[in-house]
Amino acid sequence: MPVALFCAVLVGAALTAFGRELADINVLLAIGINLIVVGGAAPTVVRWRATPVWRWPVYGACVGAVISFVVLGISVVASA
Repeated sequence: MPVALFCAVLVGAALTAFGRELADINVLLAIGINLIVVGGAAPTVVRWRATPVWRWPVYGACVGAVISFVVLGISVVASA
């Protein structure tokens, strides 16, 4: 669980910071780039999920990505 929590915080912070800076330029650019990044990483992450050693980091990364999208959505709406 600590590994999953660490990965969730790391992925969530990275995606949120990157998306927030892109949203300052253009909101559609931020949405598009974040979807491309997460969509591009998804096939590899799904394959790693079956490996016992990588299971918890993968769960943490998935939770971090979802939390990042929620935080980005709230921050974009709040700043508009």
